[in-house]
Amino acid sequence: MKTTKILTLSLILPTLAFQSCEKKNTSDTGHTGDCCPPPSEVIAPTIPAEPAPTPQLNETPEQLEERLQWFRNAKFGLFIHWGPAAISGEEISWSMMDRIEGGDKHKVVPRETYMNLYKNFNPTNFNADELMGLAKNAGMKYFVFVTKHHDGFSMWPTKEKRFAEGSEYPEHFSIADTPYQGDPVRMMQEAGKKHDLKIGWYYSTRDWTHPDYLQGDNKVYNDYYENQVEELLNEYGPVDMVWFDHCFGNWDQYTIPRLYQKMYANNPQLLVNNRAAKGIKDIPEEYKALRLGDYDTPENRMGAFQHGRAWESCMILSPHTDHGGWSYRTGAETRSLTETLQLLSSCVTGDGNMLLNLAPLPDGSLKPEEKAILEGLAPWMATYNEAIYDTRGGPWINGSWGGASYRGNTVYLHLFNPTDEPLVLNALPQQITSATTIDGQAIPYTQDDQAKTVSITVPADARNAHVSIIKLTLDSPVTGVLYGPALANQSEIKIPGTMTFATDQATIKGSATLEKQGEDNTITNLTIDSSITWPLEIDSPGTYTIQLTTSAKKADSTLAVVCGKIKTHYVHVPGTGGDNNFQTYNIGEVTFPNAESIQLTLRPADASSWAPINLRDIKFIPSN
Repeated sequence: MKTTKILTLSLILPTLAFQSCEKKNTSDTGHTGDCCPPPSEVIAPTIPAEPAPTPQLNETPEQLEERLQWFRNAKFGLFIHWGPAAISGEEISWSMMDRIEGGDKHKVVPRETYMNLYKNFNPTNFNADELMGLAKNAGMKYFVFVTKHHDGFSMWPTKEKRFAEGSEYPEHFSIADTPYQGDPVRMMQEAGKKHDLKIGWYYSTRDWTHPDYLQGDNKVYNDYYENQVEELLNEYGPVDMVWFDHCFGNWDQYTIPRLYQKMYANNPQLLVNNRAAKGIKDIPEEYKALRLGDYDTPENRMGAFQHGRAWESCMILSPHTDHGGWSYRTGAETRSLTETLQLLSSCVTGDGNMLLNLAPLPDGSLKPEEKAILEGLAPWMATYNEAIYDTRGGPWINGSWGGASYRGNTVYLHLFNPTDEPLVLNALPQQITSATTIDGQAIPYTQDDQAKTVSITVPADARNAHVSIIKLTLDSPVTGVLYGPALANQSEIKIPGTMTFATDQATIKGSATLEKQGEDNTITNLTIDSSITWPLEIDSPGTYTIQLTTSAKKADSTLAVVCGKIKTHYVHVPGTGGDNNFQTYNIGEVTFPNAESIQLTLRPADASSWAPINLRDIKFIPSN
């Protein structure tokens, strides 16, 4: 088959080293207690007389799927990062110098300058109704609005006090302290309801300016942030999901079970992502399900195909070259409409969702290029929405060629670059009875029962400039995922310069063992005490895509792929439903500037969520 150049969809943010602030003076950042005076008295939150059941601790898998149903069907949501940081044109929160967590990446705005940006924040051109209307027309079914980021600034007039009266910063440090007289959270809630969009609030548990964050037993801060979450649920609802963004420290510094009880007393059907307790150390075994939440959240990278557990890739629409761009950034470049639609298709065919991030300008208006993308999505989604909503990813595993979604006995092929050459797929257990475009135009296809392949040729007049959709009707419903290569000749494609690390040549430590499975050597039972290493000889400096082939009964094990001192990638290994269901996927890129001899190591990265995995293959593929 003739090959074509395919857009690379796998993006990885740089790994940042986080640490907790347990003392007022933090020598590695220069942040001192003098920056933040002690807060006024905080009213402790009340616990319901009869604590609400916490579904993550009690429900069956079937009940979880029932709660997730609208989310799985929706597929496409809007993320909005915005606040006073937009005035600086630098990254929200991360650009603050002398912050107490995170590495040196993005630190460019002096702390005092950043903390006083609110004084000039007056976004009189913010129009939530217009924004929600654009999102609705673009095919989005829900939104997540950043109510408080790591900098601690509240985008609603919170009743909670964080600074003492008379300090250098306002008591509430919220939108009410700006020249602006509006309440963006209320505006978003009302506009979302008007346009029939599900409502989600992003809330950062970590807080780099609250004077009592992770101090001592953390009680004052726990009461503060739980009260804020209650405000958002009780006064700005009904709310469909809470999108937390990490917290750090020890389990005994938090009251996470109390937080969940309070949230579910408000709404038993509430969805919570996997970051409400992520980062906390020493979580007791009986509460580890709270760390997982309801769905996974790969960040600014395409999630690997994962059919067993729901996931959502949050993607920046206008990424900056420094891997930022969540909030408005000068110099950020907006993705093309084609790339945006291919990202959406990759999420849908990978059995996940896409949460597309927009970054309003300091005055509240939309960046013209981002508005144009929302407007450009509308006609494609209006034509092809039946291949998006209410579908599941599969039955073929997606890849650079595109992918598939299905519903009942209908399969939708999402093709990125169809040519005059036929697309040859490994056959399904079912027979195809027809192949058409969405509007009914017949598409030529052949089935070879002996070769167990299906060949489909897409005529030029049936192709779409962004993503082409072909509708296949089967003689019976899809019954499962066809794990392994989708393309019939996929295993024959070899890119010159590819480095393949044979499992039988690895140095294995711990409980993992090498087994022969048919023609393949496989490292099985990679447990928390295991590690795998190879010598890594770089003869040709350059950029390489890292590709893994693994299987796992359970999703969410975090694997570290360590390339000497060059870079460490952390990947959430997808659940494939069984030890023998292997899946191949890319986890990102690594650049080797020089020829050198180093070591490649694979090891578990997080004991709290680790479940054994099996490794069949790891490759470094030249990106050029």
